[in-house]
Amino acid sequence: MNFGYLIIISKNDEVDYLKLAYALALSIKNTQREGYDKVALITDDVQSVKKIKSPWVFDRVIKWDKEKHWDGRSFMDELSPWDQTICLDADMLFFRDYSHWVDYFIENTELYVTPKSYTYRGEVVTDDYYRKAFTHNELPNLYSFYTFFKKDSVLAKEFFELGRYIIKNPTEFKNLFLKGYKPKIIGTDEAFALAAKILDIHDEIAFDLEFPKVVHLKPMIQNWPWPASTVSDHVGFYFDLNAKLKIGNFQQHDIVHYNEKTFVTDETVSILEEIAWKK
Repeated sequence: MNFGYLIIISKNDEVDYLKLAYALALSIKNTQREGYDKVALITDDVQSVKKIKSPWVFDRVIKWDKEKHWDGRSFMDELSPWDQTICLDADMLFFRDYSHWVDYFIENTELYVTPKSYTYRGEVVTDDYYRKAFTHNELPNLYSFYTFFKKDSVLAKEFFELGRYIIKNPTEFKNLFLKGYKPKIIGTDEAFALAAKILDIHDEIAFDLEFPKVVHLKPMIQNWPWPASTVSDHVGFYFDLNAKLKIGNFQQHDIVHYNEKTFVTDETVSILEEIAWKK
């Protein structure tokens, strides 16, 4: 089986995305079964990877050619070295084995973009605070932060090619398809949703499942009765020496998309490294 996870990052003056990707890769190595724990990193700064303590957590490190692949995540199908891939956002952490999810996708689909996310209390997110364009334009509610695809899939190729065209020509698609509410930027989520709607493949690529469960820690979708600018202003994050995470009173058992980039500290990375070194 030639399966692996894919993380795409670029150098940023404000956020150390390599640290976030490193923490995610460590959490994958620490929790996934052998054969389901491979990670490929796409980066425009390959040299920096050599400076981390355990660069071996990235099974493949691939130079991102920005001239050819101008928007990295929209080129995930071309950039991935794996036959079957799950592309993840860098600011995520794994907390248990999800190998059975991988088996299901490989056996049952060519392309899957998760249509749901969860609060830290395990509730399905229903608030559209960050997704007015989806509601007002009746777009399928896709989250690109967890995207499975097969490299040889004709369906996936057509989907990604249209998504890239949408991102490259945002005004054209805003005027044609987003008349109810026009977002300032068409990002990967909006492009994927538009591509799925135009191709009429939503039911094929985002059928309803109880997994993957990704906790999405944007503050205004946590079902609180008050406004919030950050989740950490209202609940504590407790990351213990066994790399277990509790948010408020709720133990986290699934993938966490933490959003606040300061969540992963040097201490967090050290804990993940210690566990990886003992395996």
